[in-house]
Amino acid sequence: MSVVVPVWNGEAVIRRCLDALSRQTIDRARYDIIVVDNGSSDRTADIVREYPDITLLAELTPGSYAARNTAIAAAGATLIAFTDADCVPAPDWLEAGLAAAAANPDFGVLAGQIDLFEEGAPGARVYADYERLFSFPQVHAARGNCATANWISRAEVLRALGGFDAALKSGGDRQMALRIRDAGHPLIYVPQMVVRHPVRADRAELVRKRRRLSGGRWDRTRDAPRLARVLGVTAVDTLRRLRRAAVSPGFSFGQRLAMMRLTLSLASVATGEFVRLARGHKAARD
Repeated sequence: MSVVVPVWNGEAVIRRCLDALSRQTIDRARYDIIVVDNGSSDRTADIVREYPDITLLAELTPGSYAARNTAIAAAGATLIAFTDADCVPAPDWLEAGLAAAAANPDFGVLAGQIDLFEEGAPGARVYADYERLFSFPQVHAARGNCATANWISRAEVLRALGGFDAALKSGGDRQMALRIRDAGHPLIYVPQMVVRHPVRADRAELVRKRRRLSGGRWDRTRDAPRLARVLGVTAVDTLRRLRRAAVSPGFSFGQRLAMMRLTLSLASVATGEFVRLARGHKAARD
């Protein structure tokens, strides 16, 4: 198995990820680690070079999907696992993935559980609540909700479909998963495959994320009228999120109200981003 980690300016987090990957419960000879530096301007590459048993590649085309495609082309294993530079895979992540692959030989994607954790100074409670309620719905992997923070596929399937869409800055996970499903390979949720992911616990980070996701939706939308289509999808998604925030158990009335207000605020961010893109600007990378 080859484990692929794309990274861009990740000097603050990459060591934590690589240490976790080096501590997997399966024998180290059974997997290799490929890190693809996506044009970092910090010490990311120098840190990766401190690990002599890890392969470091470079991909200067901006975007994590371009970086992943570079690794797919270079990988020699029959299985490819993806995670992100800021993630912390559980010690038995690969062991659980190999077991699931053996049990489902015709699989297209094995999408594992993504647990969110907070790091650094906590922001307002609503931001973490919002992330935990709406981020990474891997349990619905069969619908295409497969995030490359925790993903395993067969290399032959990825290559046969031409890899990820390198033109996208966001949303390529779902697009690729749906292409794999349409090719006849099932998308399977594997809760035993666990990766921890930091929560975006302040407004600025959530705004950046929403702009990036909106850019991905814009780039994936080809049919006219383009602006009307993305605004319509955003409106429907916003209504669904408002309803879910209003009825989700485990939250107080105040927490639900705060999440609903944040939902509307981020919908406004998305609308502004779509208008910006309609005027000819490029999608944000981060």
